[in-house]
Amino acid sequence: MIKLLPDKWIRKAIFDAVNDIVVDGETIKCFESRVSGSNLDNYILLTVQSNEVDKSIKCGDRWESSILIEIYTRYLLTGNTGSRLFADNITDEVRSLTDNLVLDTASGLTIVTQNQSFPDDIVDTDDSYMFYRKFIRKEFLIE
Repeated sequence: MIKLLPDKWIRKAIFDAVNDIVVDGETIKCFESRVSGSNLDNYILLTVQSNEVDKSIKCGDRWESSILIEIYTRYLLTGNTGSRLFADNITDEVRSLTDNLVLDTASGLTIVTQNQSFPDDIVDTDDSYMFYRKFIRKEFLIE
C-alpha cells in the first residue's frame, strides 16, 4: 500500500465542514477526541475510525475507511421534557454538510464513494443532567 492512511484527511474534511456550525441559534463546536472548554452542553465529536485495504482492483490498492461522528447534547434534568429535537437538528445539519466530502489535495487521496448510516441513539441521565447522543457513521471507498 503506497497511499497515505486516510484518517487525518477524513477528520480534517469533516472538522472543516462542521466546526462552529450554527444550529437553532447555537454555535456547535467540533472536537477530534477530547472535549475542552467550559459550558459545552452541545458538541460534535469525531470518534472511532477504521480502515481496511481493498485489493479488488489490479491497478492499485484502495482504502475502505469509516469514522463515527457523535452529536452530543446535555440538558439540566430538572424541567427537561425529554425532547431530542435539538440533537436531531444538529445531526441533520452535520449529515447535510458531510454528504459530499472532498479530501484535501495534499493527501493525494480521492473519495470514490461515501455512505452514511445512523446507529442507535443513546439517552442517559445522571443526578443533574439528561444526555442525548446521536451518531453518524461515514463509510468511504478511497483511492
